[in-house]
Amino acid sequence: MLIVLVFLAIAHAEPAAVDETCTHDRAALLALSPADFDQDMSGGWRPLGEKPECAELAADLLADYRKARWGELTPGELHLNYWHEGQLRAGLAQTDAATRLMMAGVNPEMSRSGFSDYALGTIAFLHKDRAGLLAARARLAELPKPPDFDDAARRFKAQYGFELKWPANLSVLDGLIACFDRPYKEAYGACSADDGPPAERH
Repeated sequence: MLIVLVFLAIAHAEPAAVDETCTHDRAALLALSPADFDQDMSGGWRPLGEKPECAELAADLLADYRKARWGELTPGELHLNYWHEGQLRAGLAQTDAATRLMMAGVNPEMSRSGFSDYALGTIAFLHKDRAGLLAARARLAELPKPPDFDDAARRFKAQYGFELKWPANLSVLDGLIACFDRPYKEAYGACSADDGPPAERH
């Protein structure tokens, strides 16, 4: 009788609350164009990626999109996909996976942009290599501005509403230096550099 009563109690228990924080339409997201999936700041993978509890799901979604569209993505779109998944993995403290993905995210066609030094600086931060981070920052700071950068920055601001400054991502590396002992998910975009030169900060 006791077993029957326990069974009845379980059968009539209130259903567990469903966490809808990370609810998404996976099929619809995978069907988006590369621009809508990656560059829509309020759509695609980004709303999931902005929620800490959904970050791993967003990283998996980026990987699934890459696999589903393999052969369709341009080299630039493919590199960007790798990079964004790498950033999410870095925020999840999945350092080895993040390192591989970030290196795959470096587009050789963007050599003049300094993105490779930005990537190497970020990877140095993930591996607690302060000297490597400072060296990457110094190389990026000395990179000459391409003659077409200002026009590209104006187009970018008109399309996305964000202002690009040269060298691109230098402030990000400065933030990683300023918050060197903090996790990537805290240091990226949330830290501001001190007034002194980066090499003098500890």
